[in-house]
Amino acid sequence: MKLKIGVLLMSIVFLFSCSKSEDNVASPIEKKLQAGVAITFDDNYVDEWYNADKLLERYNWKATFFISQFNTLPVSQLNKLKILKSKGNEIGGHGWMHVKAAPYQTKNGDIQYLNKEIFPMMQSMNENAMPIHSFAYPYGSRDAKTDTLLLKEFNIIRATTYGKVAPNQQKCYFNYNRVLYGLGIDNSYPQYSIPYFLSLLEYAKKNNRVVIFYAHKPVYKSDAQYETEYKTLIAICKYIKSNDMKFYTISDLYSKERNKK
Repeated sequence: MKLKIGVLLMSIVFLFSCSKSEDNVASPIEKKLQAGVAITFDDNYVDEWYNADKLLERYNWKATFFISQFNTLPVSQLNKLKILKSKGNEIGGHGWMHVKAAPYQTKNGDIQYLNKEIFPMMQSMNENAMPIHSFAYPYGSRDAKTDTLLLKEFNIIRATTYGKVAPNQQKCYFNYNRVLYGLGIDNSYPQYSIPYFLSLLEYAKKNNRVVIFYAHKPVYKSDAQYETEYKTLIAICKYIKSNDMKFYTISDLYSKERNKK
C-alpha cells in the first residue's frame, strides 16, 4: 500500500513539474518564427521606393510594395519594379482604380468589384511578368464580405490599424491569419513616433512576433500627407539588424501561416 501511494505521489509531482515548465517554453510555432518586421508601401511611388531601396540595402532589408493604378506606370518604373523584385522584395496589388473596397462592393456587387478593381490589375501585372499573391486594401476599407471575396484570389491580404496604444494591445502583429493589420508610419499619422515604433519592435523581439508597418512615399523631409521620412525607415532597419531580427515580405508570412497547420 505504501509503495502504491509513493508511486502515485511521484507521478503527481512529475506531471506538475512538466506542466509548469511547459508554461515557460515557446510553442513549436513560436520557435519557428524569428522576431522581425514586415515593412510595406502603398500606391505607386516607384521612383521613391527605388531610391529608398538603394539607401537601405546596406541593412539587407526587404519590403513589400503594393501597387495601385498599375496601368499608369511608364516603362522606366516597370523596370524599377522588376529590379526591386529581383532583389527579394515583393510586389503586391493595391487596386486597379484604388477604390474603397467595402462601400464599392456593397453598392456595385461582387462581380463588378472584381471586374473593375481586381481582375484588370491581376491580368496587367501578369502580362508584365509580375504575378501577385498579396493585396493591400486602399484606405484600409474592408469588411468580412470583401475579405471572403479577396481570399479566393490572393494568398494573404493586408488591412490597417490605427492608434498609439500599449505594445501588448496593438493589432499590428502577425497572428497566423491570412488577414493582417499594418500600422502606418507616415509622419502625418497621429501615432507617428520613432520611439513608439521601436517599442513595438522591442515587444516583438521579446515575444517572437512580427510587426507589420505600412508607409507610402519615402522622403528626406516630410511636408505633406502620405510621406515617410528616411530617418524613420533607417531607425527601424537599424533596430532589426542590431537585434538579430528578420525582415519579412507579406508572402513570407503566408508561408508561416501555412506552417502552423
